[in-house]
Amino acid sequence: MYQKLYAYSSLSLLAVLFFLVSSFSLLAQAKLNMNHRYQINKDGSYIQFKTTLAGFPVIRGAVKAYQATIFYDPANVRNSSATIRIGTEGFSTAHDKRDAVLQGEEFLNASQFPAIWFQGTEVTEKEDGFDLSGTLNIKNISKPARLQIETPTLMPGAMNKQDLLFVKGKMKINRKDFELGTEGQWATNPMLGEEIEIEFSFMCFSYTIAYLQANFVREIEGRAHAVGRVYKEVKQNGVESGLKLVNSLMKDERYQKDNWLSNLANIGWILMVDGYGKESLPFYELALQKKPDHLSSLLRLGDAYVIAGEAEKALAHFKKERALAARAKFTHIPHMIKLLSQEFDLKDMQ
Repeated sequence: MYQKLYAYSSLSLLAVLFFLVSSFSLLAQAKLNMNHRYQINKDGSYIQFKTTLAGFPVIRGAVKAYQATIFYDPANVRNSSATIRIGTEGFSTAHDKRDAVLQGEEFLNASQFPAIWFQGTEVTEKEDGFDLSGTLNIKNISKPARLQIETPTLMPGAMNKQDLLFVKGKMKINRKDFELGTEGQWATNPMLGEEIEIEFSFMCFSYTIAYLQANFVREIEGRAHAVGRVYKEVKQNGVESGLKLVNSLMKDERYQKDNWLSNLANIGWILMVDGYGKESLPFYELALQKKPDHLSSLLRLGDAYVIAGEAEKALAHFKKERALAARAKFTHIPHMIKLLSQEFDLKDMQ
């Protein structure tokens, strides 16, 4: 009897463990919803900063070079995150001499440290918005930091079936924490304030599946768009059938003038955003076989690996991306690596 009870208890325990592991796996996958990923539209965005001199807020400026990726789900704000990259060469106070000092060795040292990174992943909800806590890296010094964000405004389908997201907030830092003006003549100058306030307003957009379908599932020049045809074929009959269709269309005189590198990347893209991460992989891989440095495929392949649950391949790919000259554009990488439950040092992004 005791043996039966023990066996039953063991089986029950295994069942519970299996359920927990399965639930965790599903939760990890649910965190990555491409419809909740937003990129900045810089035409409608700004980052500004200010500090004091002799107690007066007379030093103000703006940032010209920056990128950001935001994940935001209004139904589950706690899953929100943001990665922001600011190019140190892009700080401007509209005063050439002052800007030269700001970008020089005593402050930002832009020639040695080209980027400032913020990675925020921990959300604390408030009545008027939420705080997003994370890590700020300036001059390879990482410190805890907090963005105070007002309740974002989400406008579904507002821009050609793309969702628009408006995000406004601020952050305060102590410049001495990051060795800004702590050497030379500024080290003993009591006039320059220690607190720097950063304010931002971002207009962001999301590449929704509705937007992609409107672009690719349509007629063009009297024929069905190649991307839309293959996308529908994969959903209906699987990847192998989709790859066969690609080979067939490449030989079809109506499609021979197409840019097939772009077509392959866009087939992968629309599949990925529609949740078909594993099915998107062969199309990115085929594009990279044809051109190993194809930027669109390189940008999206790591994300597709994450959606497909290929953690090791995703990490290997993100490491490869960080080595590319265009790595400044890849602001989503830290978030993706966090999703894979890996430790990540923002110093690696310099």
